[in-house]
Amino acid sequence: MLKSKFVSDILTLLLDADDAVDALQHQLAFLEEDDLEYTTRGVIIAFKQLPGIEAYRCAADGYYPGVTIKSTELEVGADATLVVDNGLIDYLEIWAFGGVYPSHELKQYELEQVWQNSPGRKVSSEDSK
Repeated sequence: MLKSKFVSDILTLLLDADDAVDALQHQLAFLEEDDLEYTTRGVIIAFKQLPGIEAYRCAADGYYPGVTIKSTELEVGADATLVVDNGLIDYLEIWAFGGVYPSHELKQYELEQVWQNSPGRKVSSEDSK
């Protein structure tokens, strides 16, 4: 199970697209954050896939972009993209639009769905506290 509310919020919004990603939504219960690689431009969060995730393997490989991140800790903002490989959630990329990305998890944030025809949902660090 995911420990980070920040990561969980991002994945929930990214996988809120349509029925095509329904299997990916079920995979969230079988993921743990495994390795975080911070750079000056962003972070890559690799996931450990727990037993049982195979039951929700899907045919859709590729990239799922579409969530922007605003935070007082970021100069301009950032975006998030989920990467699916071999039908399973593999890792999450977060890249700053400009400036330096902090080498820690953001404490204060507002997330927004921004892909074309998205519901435009927003989630913040203040939600569900």
